[in-house]
Formats: sequence, structure tokens, C-alpha cells
Amino acid sequence: MATAELAMVSLVVAAVAMIVAWLISMLMVLNLCQITANEVARQDARGDRAAARAAERDAPRGAQVLRRREGKATVVQVTARAGFGELFTVPVSAQARVLTEGSR
Repeated sequence: MATAELAMVSLVVAAVAMIVAWLISMLMVLNLCQITANEVARQDARGDRAAARAAERDAPRGAQVLRRREGKATVVQVTARAGFGELFTVPVSAQARVLTEGSR
């Protein structure tokens, strides 16, 4: 009886550990997306295209970086997929908005 209970508890603990690891992975990718969006928007608003491209290379693998102008602001959105493998992934997205220099 105790062996069956121990086996069930072990499975539950393993499942919870996998879910926690998946959530941590997702939050790490989201954080990288936010950092990339902030840096690209800041450099793009300054007009420094080379630095913006360099910051864009720091995006998570497979991320899509979209830039656009909205009035006097530069808006950058970074979208990536987070999770384990191909089966357990979810899209995460971060956005940054920075006033273009000289537009104040």
C-alpha cells in the first residue's frame, strides 16, 4: 500500500516540477522580449540604426521584432514562443514605446 502511494506522490511531484520549470522558462523568454523591445525602441528613437540592429540580435531565438511609428513615438513589439520543444509552447509578447528624440 505504501509503495503505491509513494509512486503516486512521485508522479505528482514530477508533474509539478515540470510545470514550474515551464513557467520559469516562459517568464525568462518574456523578460528577454521586454528587454529587447526596450533597447530596440530606445536606440531606434535616437536614430541609431546600427545599435538598434545589435539590440535586435539579442532577442530570443525565433523572435519576431516589429517596429512602427505612432505619432511622435517609436513602438517596438517583440513576439516569441516560450516553453519546451514544439509541443508545449505558447506565444509571449512584449512592447515598448519611446518618444522620438527631438519630438518633445
